[in-house]
Amino acid sequence: MSVSDPLIKDIKGCVQQFLNITATNTNISDNNFYFIFFAQTIEKIFNKGLIRQQNTKFFDRTIDVYSWMVSIAKDCHFTYKNCIDQVNNRTDVRNNCARFRLLIKFCIFKKCLHEPVEALIKHQYAHLFYLPSSILGDEILSEIFLSVLRQVSRIEFPLNLENASFLDLCWYLPEILNLELVPCKTLGLAVSFDENRAVIVNVEPNGVAAENGNIKIGDVLDQLNDVQINNTSKGRLNLIMKSNKPKPVKVRIVKGYCKDSGQIYGPIQILLKNLKIDLQSITTQYEENGNDIDTTKNKIFYGYQVKYMAKVDVGTLGNVKQVQKALRIIMDKNQEDMQLVKRTDKLALLEIGEIGLKIRGKDSADLILEHPYMKISSCGNIPILPKIFGYCAGEQTCDIAKQFFCYIFEAVSLEDADLILQSIGQGFHRTHYAV
Repeated sequence: MSVSDPLIKDIKGCVQQFLNITATNTNISDNNFYFIFFAQTIEKIFNKGLIRQQNTKFFDRTIDVYSWMVSIAKDCHFTYKNCIDQVNNRTDVRNNCARFRLLIKFCIFKKCLHEPVEALIKHQYAHLFYLPSSILGDEILSEIFLSVLRQVSRIEFPLNLENASFLDLCWYLPEILNLELVPCKTLGLAVSFDENRAVIVNVEPNGVAAENGNIKIGDVLDQLNDVQINNTSKGRLNLIMKSNKPKPVKVRIVKGYCKDSGQIYGPIQILLKNLKIDLQSITTQYEENGNDIDTTKNKIFYGYQVKYMAKVDVGTLGNVKQVQKALRIIMDKNQEDMQLVKRTDKLALLEIGEIGLKIRGKDSADLILEHPYMKISSCGNIPILPKIFGYCAGEQTCDIAKQFFCYIFEAVSLEDADLILQSIGQGFHRTHYAV
């Protein structure tokens, strides 16, 4: 009776494909179908029958595959130990799942993937980590598996070992951009955090980040000046920006959209859905280079019908008291104060989006105003004029703005006015961070 396992058959099939590919002098890339399938199968084998709960005389502990692969390094050669060290020194891998996957790639690249399995068998450690019914816990199957890994170690794999930011979620690699931008105080980006990642939700058209056209809404800001960006970076982005001045600003961007496949990268697609960002709007940016398309043509716009009444200069403060002050100026019509007012009195549609407000002409649909939430500092009304409301916005993001204006509107009904103020309040409390 032959001893085998479907997973071993799978990796044998992959190895044969690798040999066929290399015979044609073609490189095996990280996103090669057979490489992805091979890596996924290796992961299944290493996890199959793993004894995760380790009980000792003194304590209980839960382990994963990466833990035992690190612990066994003392019985392996320098090349494998060096792979462990390089993975442990990486700041862009988020957990042991990602570390395991990166270690597998390092070992394949450096032709030493067989070493931990060899040590497991040679020093009879398998029973400590694996059930007898598993491949690595079975004496015959583990030897067969080891022979396949030795064959893999004779094949060249020119893998990308720098791209690891999403390895905790997916073996498939996204496109990465490493850019150096001119020294500046702000990049003109707004990011929103989800799942410990900073998704770009706005790119200022005249900002530094928009200059080369490579950074788009839906991309992920992965690193800024060599600092990994995650939840701990909230509120520190401007400090990280300043840490490198007056040198060029270094950014690493994970692209949300893959031009080769014509699809949004799977893990980023989940982030965008969580943030309620329209996926179609992401792909539209890339049609015909995303530059020459007038997406407003023949498009029906929706929003609250309002009258855009005025823009009031409220000075260096943008709090809710300034909103109330601006409304009273409009109401009292004091001649001296009216010098601060620019009357408009236009019928308009007020759109409340995920990343900000847009005010368009009611009939023409021309864009009159656009304010991302990162520029809006307050909103409100006064009881004596319940249908009239306003919001304060800075010329720059409200944390660094030195000049604020209050934009005043009249809603069709009290209900509309209340809903608009609630929505604006929720919008700028959904934390978007400026970079």
